[in-house]
Amino acid sequence: MDHKVGIVIPSLNQGSYIEEALRSVIANQKHTDISLVVMDGGSKDQTLSMIKKYEAHISLWRSAPDGGQAAALNHGMRALGGCQYLMWLNADDVYEDEYAVKKMVDFAESSGCEVCYGLSHWIDEFGAIIGEYPVEPFERAALKDRCYISQPSVLFSRRAYERVGAFNEKLRMCLDYEYWIRLAEHYEFGMIREYIGATRMYAQTKTATMQRVHVKEAVGILRQYYGEVPMHWAVTKMLAEHPNRLLFKVPKRVLMVLLYPWKERILKDSGMGKKNA
Repeated sequence: MDHKVGIVIPSLNQGSYIEEALRSVIANQKHTDISLVVMDGGSKDQTLSMIKKYEAHISLWRSAPDGGQAAALNHGMRALGGCQYLMWLNADDVYEDEYAVKKMVDFAESSGCEVCYGLSHWIDEFGAIIGEYPVEPFERAALKDRCYISQPSVLFSRRAYERVGAFNEKLRMCLDYEYWIRLAEHYEFGMIREYIGATRMYAQTKTATMQRVHVKEAVGILRQYYGEVPMHWAVTKMLAEHPNRLLFKVPKRVLMVLLYPWKERILKDSGMGKKNA
């Protein structure tokens, strides 16, 4: 698949949204040489009918159990071996407009950056903008404190992917955050002040279980790559695991001071697997 850009859509039972994701990529194909791969984990909803509806625009698709999002991405990235640049779009996300991918490619080629990212909106289940992702200019050290890079607004070169390696298949929620940290060990990221992707926020993405998994993985990642975890992550972990309404009323900076003596106790049981799958 020798194309300028390869885009992977990993999916599992996102039939309510995947048509929008597919149409979003297809619109961008009008302006950029894009190879689209859809890796579905064996959906039981209307996902397959949506994929088949747009099959003419898809270079490769598969629907079978795959071991999770990271495994799906790794299969898709390998299939896109001839592409110069790589991106991925979750099945419930969209690109900002039909020029989003072209903007990223043009910026990558003019700047010479191997990894580029742009601005991003939060959207609700109906596609309405409800906020803005807190994107910041690239600073390697700041990644230890927060993930300020929005996944659907990222493009990286095939060369960078091959140097850094595959996505960590042991991660469920923070595979993008861990990947940015790995990429940042080798590259300076370029930031374009254009809206590129939009991340969908709805009830299923905000469950307590998902928040606990997210924080636990993030803490494990920080321990592995930095050897320490900032105190605000400890407070976030405690609040996710013990959602006490009274604690949520206390300013986080106050909790950071009050809970500091118990930091290691709060952070225990936050392990992570190997860097690469």
